[in-house]
This record gives sequence, structure tokens and C-alpha cells, in this order.
Amino acid sequence: MSKQSAFNTLAQAAPQYKTSQATKSAYSRLNSLASGKSGWGKAIGENLKRYTAMGDFDPQKSAYYQGAYNALKQTYQNRGNSDMEDTIAAAAANTGGYGNSYGTTAGNRAYNAQLQALAAQVPKLYAAAAGDFANQKSNLAALIGLQQAEQQAALNNAQFQVGVQQNLDAQRYTAAAARDNALRELAKLQLQYGL
Repeated sequence: MSKQSAFNTLAQAAPQYKTSQATKSAYSRLNSLASGKSGWGKAIGENLKRYTAMGDFDPQKSAYYQGAYNALKQTYQNRGNSDMEDTIAAAAANTGGYGNSYGTTAGNRAYNAQLQALAAQVPKLYAAAAGDFANQKSNLAALIGLQQAEQQAALNNAQFQVGVQQNLDAQRYTAAAARDNALRELAKLQLQYGL
């Protein structure tokens, strides 16, 4: 090493610690996950809104309940109309073909019997619809729990990656500083002893 080279070595600035691009990328991913702006955070937020919006079971808002109830209602009303017509016709046949109050009353009873049968089905229908609603809400809660667990796993992985990258940056800096110190000591020795 020449004297000029030794002077140049001593004049150079010591190595500076530098955060690598890989570390910056790992930090960026970690911050994205921690802020809730990642895909997981958005999905969880949307599902939490859906869960909250579900509220409590309301048969008036339940498509399952309303659809099943309307189908049953139509079936029982059709049966009631048919039973009423058959009863009125049978009463008229027994009285020589003339309509009378007995036939009308009996027909109305037959119709009302079908409506009572419909009313007897409502608690079962309500329980089935409430159970379906509870299952949907439970499934959504389970999905949210899974998404939160996945987000936490991704967050833990991102934190680990940041630590790994910081460790690599520190090792690079330590190696560069050791090499720089060795070159400076060599330059000092050369200038001091004229080696």
C-alpha cells in the first residue's frame, strides 16, 4: 500500500449503517398488515359490517321465513278454498241443490280449519328460519375468526421477516466496519513505520 493510498484510506468516511431495500419492503408489508389496509384487514372489516348489520333475527326481514311462509300460506289457502267449495257443494247436494246458511257456515269452518293448520305450522317455520339465521351468523363469525387468525399469522411472519432483514443489515454493517477498521489500522501502520 503506497503512502497516498494509506492517506486516502484514512481520509475516507467510516461505513454508515444502511437499511436495505429488502428491510424497507418488509417494514412496508408489516405496516400494511398492522394498519388493517391489507386484503385481510379489508375482508375482516367488510365481514364485521355484515355481521353487525345482521342484528337479531327478524322474520319480517328473513327471505327464508317469508318465502317459506308465503308458500305455506298459498298452499293452505288453496286447500281451504277447495275444502270450503267441497263442503258448500256437499251441503247443497244434501238440501236439493240449494245454497243455504248451513252450507256457507260449514264451508267457512272448513276454510278456517286450513288457516288454523297454517297457524300451527308457523312456530315450526319460525324455529327453522331462526335456526337458519343463527347458522348463517355463526358461520360468518367463524369466517371472521379464521380471517383474523390468518391476518395474525401473516403479521407474525412479517414481523419475523423484518427481524431477519434487520439482522442481515446489522451483519453487513458489522463486516464493513471491521474491514474498514482493519484497513485503517494497516494504513496507520504503513504511515507510522513506512511499510
